[in-house]
Amino acid sequence: MFQPIVFRKYLRPKVLTAIALALLLCLGLIVYAKTSRGGRGAYSLAEDFPRGALVYAQFRDLPALVKQWDESSLKQQYLNSANYHQLQHRHLALKLAARLEEFSDALGFPLDTSIITDTADASAACAVYDIGRLDIVFIAPLGEERAAATMFFQNSGQFEETELPDGTTYYRHEVEADRGRQKQEIVFATLKGRFVLATNEQLFLRSLSNINGRTRRDRLSDDSSFKTLSAELPPHFATVWVDQAKLNEDWYFKHYWLMQNVEQFRGIRASMFDLEIEDGKWIERRDFLTVGRDVNKRSAIESDDAQRMQAMIPDGVPFFRLQSVGHDTAQAASLIRDTLLDRLPTTEDRDNNDWDWQSYDGGYFNSSYEDEDATSERYSSLDEDYDSMIDDPHDARVSRREEPGANPLAVEMETQFASRLQQVIEVAHPMAMATATSPQTSAAPLFVEFRRVAILTLQNPAGLNLEALENAVSDAAQSRLTVAGKSVDLKWVSHNEVGQSWRSLDLPVLGWQLCYALRDHELIVANSSELLAATLANHNAPVPSHAHSLSQTNDLTVIRLDQRKQAFDEVLGRLDTEAAERQARAHNAHENSVSTSDEFFSGNISSLLDVASSVSRIEIRRSSATNRLHEEIVFILK
Repeated sequence: MFQPIVFRKYLRPKVLTAIALALLLCLGLIVYAKTSRGGRGAYSLAEDFPRGALVYAQFRDLPALVKQWDESSLKQQYLNSANYHQLQHRHLALKLAARLEEFSDALGFPLDTSIITDTADASAACAVYDIGRLDIVFIAPLGEERAAATMFFQNSGQFEETELPDGTTYYRHEVEADRGRQKQEIVFATLKGRFVLATNEQLFLRSLSNINGRTRRDRLSDDSSFKTLSAELPPHFATVWVDQAKLNEDWYFKHYWLMQNVEQFRGIRASMFDLEIEDGKWIERRDFLTVGRDVNKRSAIESDDAQRMQAMIPDGVPFFRLQSVGHDTAQAASLIRDTLLDRLPTTEDRDNNDWDWQSYDGGYFNSSYEDEDATSERYSSLDEDYDSMIDDPHDARVSRREEPGANPLAVEMETQFASRLQQVIEVAHPMAMATATSPQTSAAPLFVEFRRVAILTLQNPAGLNLEALENAVSDAAQSRLTVAGKSVDLKWVSHNEVGQSWRSLDLPVLGWQLCYALRDHELIVANSSELLAATLANHNAPVPSHAHSLSQTNDLTVIRLDQRKQAFDEVLGRLDTEAAERQARAHNAHENSVSTSDEFFSGNISSLLDVASSVSRIEIRRSSATNRLHEEIVFILK
């Protein structure tokens, strides 16, 4: 498209504008939702849009949304973040800025958020039909007097005027986009109290036909997935519908927006997102239509069980999750295994560590490849590790080496452990489970220890065979410590301190303990005796005020951002320690260097946490049914 180094300084203000517009359009793409029934006419704007959109977004009050963003501390925090400083130099941001510049040049005035908000009295909607071409339709109710005052009509003399047989007049201007490789149009008009703007003339004319009521079944609201989802989810501050099945096949979506995790979206056919703002919290809802397989519907967690398990979670734990087990005892066994022992890498994980030229399609080797400018940017500033790492076979991932000391029977023994654990748990009839994680930084070489505890509510605790449970865990731990055979004698030990009793299995050399306790209807397992003791101390504690009743939910996840220092900052800092020290030395050698860390974890990710500093906790609820998934996230503000 263009050389980023040459145009970067010129396009930097345009990058900010492009990102702001993209954020407005994609506001609902980062939020989650749950279902409820909407009112009639809530999606009336969708009736004006043609079918075939990839993404549709509507806003209850677009001018208010833009004003709130411009005046918010959130905006300034983000603009000062390392994430934004890095994003504005990325190929995607530069490409959006260049396209925005081309449209602005064609219009004769800058196409920014203030211009767009002037075209809406309050509500507005837009839809994207082609990501690569940026084929977009924007429609907003607008009075004639305000329409005449917009920059579009004030500069209408620069446009080609066309009158339709019904007397409707619209204005059109051709645009040479993408360095002249694409021919597009900017088309606008007012019709029946609506302002209509599009970058594709055919989509524009189809929109006019819908407004005039001259077409049948060419309305976005006629799409079956849109009808299904809009009937369940009432719109609030901002709402977005996504045809995920089409996006999964879109080249630009996979290469520019989604990168490598396309397969994670294969099971989604369509989704709708909604954002509601209340005093002290933001509520984000999402409703999914899934494909490929039926979701295993589980009963909701009993209210008493949910509140009791939440009360047992120690206050300093930054992350916990409550799940309904239902009849899925295999999942319950897996959660216990993952609490006690670190998961072994699968065959697929190991294969992904090896570079393979066949994983690239022919487009990557084509001289006319769409991203030639991105490729040049990638190699425009090689760091000091390039010469030392380019020929390193480990870094190039061209060699397959077995890890020294790995147990050749580890996978088989892991499978046996899961099977035995499931048999033990199944007899006790598990109903619900809570898992919690507390990261603790450690001295080298352990780096960081993830302390974990799991609380399993049992319908029949008397049926739990504790001896079989101990033997299964002991054998699994044995397989992690030796190459083959039982060269270490592991023994379970009873403890009784401060009125609390439990059993533990000490792992030699490492200083780790696997432990458990049975209290009434709860089996509690942990990989840390300190975390287990803290959980047991809360067993009879009063239910906290923030504990939830999950009568309609089978899954609750809570992230406590007020525990950020322990859970995130210390861990992320360790990830980037060496690189950050090297960068600091480089910054000190240059007066004009950027003071913000550019490292991915301690810089980029931490800066996003800084942006979210006003959020004290995040609560995520999920419920599922056949081919449906509903989610809701609540951001609780400080």
